[in-house]
Amino acid sequence: MAANTDAGKTVDEAATAMGDAAVGVTDQIAALKKQVEELYADRQKYLSQAMDTAEGYAARAGDAAQVQYEAVADRVRERPAQSVLIAAAAGYILARILGR
Repeated sequence: MAANTDAGKTVDEAATAMGDAAVGVTDQIAALKKQVEELYADRQKYLSQAMDTAEGYAARAGDAAQVQYEAVADRVRERPAQSVLIAAAAGYILARILGR
């Protein structure tokens, strides 16, 4: 009978150990899930910041291009003959470089 009691205790101990291991694994999975969710939230935050920064750079570049365009347009209005000669010279040089 002692063998049956010892075997029963061993089975109970094994079942308890497996239950404890299952709880430990479940806790680890929950912790990993939480970490993944935090990383995802961080990624979203950083992506949003990167997009805002890129939009800011694009807006500044657009503003700078508009300012330069207006400066060139003013210069052409002030000196139209000189502008035509410069454009013709630039066209001639490009045509020679490109071989056409």
